[in-house]
Amino acid sequence: MSTIPSARAPGAPLDLAGLLAFVRVAELGSFVRAAENLGLSKAAVSKQVAALERRLGARLLHRTTRRLSLTEAGQAYLLHAQAALAEARAAENAVADTQTVPQGRLRVTVPMSFGLLHVAPWVSAFLREYPAIDLDLQLDDRARDLVLEGYDLAIRFGSQLRDSSLVARRLCDVRVLLCAAPDYLERHGRPGHPDQLNGYDCLHYSYNPTGRAWQFRRGEETVRVALATRMEANSSLALRAAMLAGGGLARVPEFVVADDVAAGRLEIVLPDWQLPALSLHAVMPERRYVPAKVRAFVDFLAARWAAQPGWRRAADGADPR
Repeated sequence: MSTIPSARAPGAPLDLAGLLAFVRVAELGSFVRAAENLGLSKAAVSKQVAALERRLGARLLHRTTRRLSLTEAGQAYLLHAQAALAEARAAENAVADTQTVPQGRLRVTVPMSFGLLHVAPWVSAFLREYPAIDLDLQLDDRARDLVLEGYDLAIRFGSQLRDSSLVARRLCDVRVLLCAAPDYLERHGRPGHPDQLNGYDCLHYSYNPTGRAWQFRRGEETVRVALATRMEANSSLALRAAMLAGGGLARVPEFVVADDVAAGRLEIVLPDWQLPALSLHAVMPERRYVPAKVRAFVDFLAARWAAQPGWRRAADGADPR
């Protein structure tokens, strides 16, 4: 007759298959019915329960040809095993809910100017639509480490992702405009070609990936000019304020100055020339299954920026509403 060890080996891994097999046998009162329930053979279930008993160093079941009953150790173990399975089911349900029901804390990092102008105004509407989500919105022009800092999502501008472990969804393109205040242009004149910009007070965005080299295109013609800048700032809103005060001209995303252009407070310089556009992306840590809360936020904002955003119509002189 085989014997059962008197004690389990310390640090032995949990036997989840044996736990489930034992619970089914105990609840159904039969190895045959437990095997049918689990889709296994009777021999496989019997082997799993025997392995569990050896691991625990205790007999859990009294077995006879006619009857199956729990030992004292089996009765105690069954209560804990059933509770453990219930917790495991609850854990699976919780994970399933995150994939299907938008809920929980959502951490998002967004560029400062864009976040203030075109994300923050929509936050209240989003939270009303999704009352089970709590939003942590961080405004910062620096590229944050999403995994290391625990972010669920980043809204970023750029054509490439430096971190190949991230995944991105392209939302829309944003024009970059060269602007100045009309009174500044009245004083200094309106340039007719990018090569003439060296005589102007140029304002620079610190985090621009192309540095102080400004590239312009008109049809098939491309011109690249390296400019000495009088001021640089890490905020497009700061550049806007400087332009409105007559401090010079700057290349800025259209969403920053659209209302000013439409109202005549700022003027597009070299309107026949185009600066490289920016691509707006929703960036997420690489994962096979994106949580419902992330999908909800991205879809909500994308619907409001789709096709022809309000800032584009304003910069074109149309009604931005």
